[in-house]
Amino acid sequence: LAHMKPQDDTIYNPKYLESLSSSDLNTSPSDSRLKYVQSIISSIDNLVSRGFCIELFNYISDVTSNNPKRGFGTSRTALWGVQRPPILDDMRTAIRCNSTISFSDLVPIFLPFYVTNAREQVELSIDPENEELLKALQKLGVDDAVKFIVEDASDFEDKIRSNASNYYNVVEVKDQFQQFPLVGQFMSLYFPLGHIKSTMSNDDEFVSFFEKSEKWLKLWQGAE
Repeated sequence: LAHMKPQDDTIYNPKYLESLSSSDLNTSPSDSRLKYVQSIISSIDNLVSRGFCIELFNYISDVTSNNPKRGFGTSRTALWGVQRPPILDDMRTAIRCNSTISFSDLVPIFLPFYVTNAREQVELSIDPENEELLKALQKLGVDDAVKFIVEDASDFEDKIRSNASNYYNVVEVKDQFQQFPLVGQFMSLYFPLGHIKSTMSNDDEFVSFFEKSEKWLKLWQGAE
């Protein structure tokens, strides 16, 4: 670790992702429950983004396989894990794509919502002039799976301003990533890591009740 360069510790080097074998880039995520996203992955024309998405999906599969996890303290009982955005009526994350955003730009941000139980908490806003992105999303059926709005920048800004309390997060997708963060850090931009605890030790009743909470991030049930 003493000889590790800071950038190697905090970001994926695009050259490393480009070095993934062609067979890796043409396979689905390792979890069979995510095979249904193969058509989306195959549609990512930028190989660096495609490699990052495969790593991202494998991370989501791993982190949701046992979520939440039980803490190891002795005086209290705790559960911790990756959570969905706040589950409140009409509270959602808006992902905005202007006229220049490509499908490869959008996918890394959008798909963690698409493949999890946060799917109903995301709203895609697409500029009407971005016909290429609209066609790509419609071809893959994304417009039928999530809240999907075609609107220009002015209408989008007016909507956000008038309904600010309905948006937990507003994400404006940028043109092609220049750097790819570690997948866990990337996920934390949109999905909080949190915990809940009982003041009693070995509180199995507490665990049994709260581990079933809808707040914990899970794979979308339709994928199982």
